[in-house]
Amino acid sequence: MMATCDTVAERVALGEPLAELDEHVSSCERCQRLVAMTAQLGATRHAVDPGLGFSARMTVGAQHRLVVRRRRRIAAGLAATVAAGTLGVFVMTREPEAKQESSQPAATKMDKQPTQEQTTLDEVDAKALINLSDTKRSSRLSAHWARIQRPLAPYKKLVEGESE
Repeated sequence: MMATCDTVAERVALGEPLAELDEHVSSCERCQRLVAMTAQLGATRHAVDPGLGFSARMTVGAQHRLVVRRRRRIAAGLAATVAAGTLGVFVMTREPEAKQESSQPAATKMDKQPTQEQTTLDEVDAKALINLSDTKRSSRLSAHWARIQRPLAPYKKLVEGESE
């Protein structure tokens, strides 16, 4: 009988079904208590104590998460700033695309007829050049020597003092 009780205890410990040993369990008081004890153990439930230092571990874990998130936020911000700067440099330094040359020859100045506006601008430019090239008028123009001599007075004394 002891061998059968040991087999029942083994199956209960492993969580296997009793199957053919049900007859023995119904007749043996010791096996009935063993089976009943497993049912009672399963029925008792209580809150698990997290142990000493639980709140400290949770606080440290939360702080670590916050630090990691902050680092990631800073890295993402820097990456966005670098990307925006690179894009800005690209846009500001990029040269416009060269125009496609057409298959027709370019028109020369001889082919174009001057417009009235171009004619008047050319005349104004020519008059300005003639006015600047008038050497008789330009030679009469001179600087106001009183304005020039006043700041040079100390240097004049210095030069006169050395020549003596």
